[in-house]
Amino acid sequence: MESCSLYAILCLPAAGVVINGLFGVRFPRKVVASIALLSVGIPLLLALRMASILLYPPCGQGIMVDTLYRWLSGRTFHIDIGFLLDPLSIVMVLVVLIIGFIIHCYSVSYMRNDPGFRRFFIYLNLFIFFMLILVVSDNLVGLFVGWEGVGLCSYLLIGFWYEKKSAADAGRKAFIVNRIGDCGFIIGILLITLTFRTVNFQELNMILTNAHTVSTATLSLIAFLLFIGAMGKSAQFPLHVWLPDAMEGPTPVSALIHAATMVNAGVYFMCRIFPLLEQATYILPFIAGIGLLTAVYAALSALGQHDIKKILAYSTISQIGFMFMAVGSGMYIAGVFHLVTHGFFKGLLFLGAGAVMHALNGELDIHNMGGLRAMLPRVSAAFFLGLLALGGIFPLSGFFSKDAILWGAFERYGAFYWAAGVLAALLTVLYCGKLFGIAFLGHTRFRGPIHKPDSLITIPLLTLAFFTVSLGGLGLPMFTKHSIFSRLINPSFVSHDTATVILTPNSYLLEIAMTACVLVIVLGTLMIALRVSTTKRDRLADFERTHPTVVRLMFTGFRMDDIYELLWVTPFTFICRQCDRIIDHRVIDGAVNGLAKLASTTGIFAAALQTGYVRYYAVSIVVGMCILVGTTYAVMW
Repeated sequence: MESCSLYAILCLPAAGVVINGLFGVRFPRKVVASIALLSVGIPLLLALRMASILLYPPCGQGIMVDTLYRWLSGRTFHIDIGFLLDPLSIVMVLVVLIIGFIIHCYSVSYMRNDPGFRRFFIYLNLFIFFMLILVVSDNLVGLFVGWEGVGLCSYLLIGFWYEKKSAADAGRKAFIVNRIGDCGFIIGILLITLTFRTVNFQELNMILTNAHTVSTATLSLIAFLLFIGAMGKSAQFPLHVWLPDAMEGPTPVSALIHAATMVNAGVYFMCRIFPLLEQATYILPFIAGIGLLTAVYAALSALGQHDIKKILAYSTISQIGFMFMAVGSGMYIAGVFHLVTHGFFKGLLFLGAGAVMHALNGELDIHNMGGLRAMLPRVSAAFFLGLLALGGIFPLSGFFSKDAILWGAFERYGAFYWAAGVLAALLTVLYCGKLFGIAFLGHTRFRGPIHKPDSLITIPLLTLAFFTVSLGGLGLPMFTKHSIFSRLINPSFVSHDTATVILTPNSYLLEIAMTACVLVIVLGTLMIALRVSTTKRDRLADFERTHPTVVRLMFTGFRMDDIYELLWVTPFTFICRQCDRIIDHRVIDGAVNGLAKLASTTGIFAAALQTGYVRYYAVSIVVGMCILVGTTYAVMW
């Protein structure tokens, strides 16, 4: 029964793609939307039922393994097409389907007048299908199929409005940058295949948790290459440059792919192969360092943005940096917990931004908004809750997950690393306060009619706001390794204690004191940010005028695109032009044209010999025979 439910969960989104793709052109838009919604809604109900079985098993560990068929077989190696459902994967399935279904509902109204309405829902259903394949596959090859599938859907959805050059360029940029990371991923899979003779996750974990002869250097190289793939998909520094430009796609795309699900795939993948990370020397500190650098860098970049969607885009990069900080600290459950909470409050923020854009005729610059709290009260309230969760304000969900990460970082790497993480958290609160203060408070600066959002837009916002408030309860009780979420998901990490460990009463009191201190500082920073961005905006404007270089650096993401242009694009463009000029034109074209010219010259010379006089032909025959006889004589003697 459970196997049938699993196959239905996977097949229904694919069925929605096929039905709307082949026959949807004849359907009215309501039918297209209904098919797309049912293709996600029914799997969601089935997934909730399976979650009740797997997360609360009557006895033993909740896990389900099902092999569909053997795809590749050799003497010592084989690859099966199979699926693995355990607490980690079922949590990801629920995140994908719940947020996916809410965004499908939201999109019915948001994309109502778009000429690509049917194509949009086909792409959304296709994305859900590949994302589910990614999270339930029981081996690296199946995961890679889903990995590349969501990459394809990302390209299609970012460039959905392909008639806009900026959207087409953003889609190509995302495709190229992700291919860089995927090169490392592919090489890592090949090395695992050669080293372990298997790509199955359970078999790999069994080998790694028992005695083996694989060297630490080999394990470190494999883990590093796989992490490169995760960096590209999850937009970590320096492979993050595609994500801010990805905001060229429709807002529901930003919420679904680039906030809630796809960009979290790298975090999920790292947690899935945690036994490998544990045995790869130096790889966990490297992951933690990249996560911390990304969290601080992206928060600073978000602080300098004016575009509401780009602020949220850099915020996504920063928050995924926090997730990798957790992974690098060995706090895998804390990382997954932040993945879950972030998916809901960031989905809320992106859909809220879409509601604002819809109301203001597509306006994106927060400096042209203002006073939205009075004009859009429900949207404003939901958006503010999302910002509070993003900033880690108690008692919202973001507070519980971020606090666990910061404490785990302190335990693993000490006070300096913890302080840098707190800095990233404070920068997060600063841009949250700036965004809400400028866009939603103060005087109205938008000139034009306001389009009030309908219930198909506001209800998804309120639903996500409910999850944003309530999911923090999964982190209770605090300051212990036995939180509700930890108990639910811990069977996926049975070989490693990944939660916060309280060793002594002193460490328990230290965590409480540090958490309270950070919370007070965060609240004070939020109040200052709100005041500066509303009643003291002249001071903010003065700072921007007197420090144009700093403002410009943050606005351009510290000129990372220019750096890539200088280091990679310009040299490769020069090489390509030289190859075109020398190899293509001179060598290849020269060889082809030279052969043609030789044939033409030979033909002209041969034609000149055809004079029509018999005496010339006789002389030619005599001369030819003399040459033939002379050559034969020379060869013989």
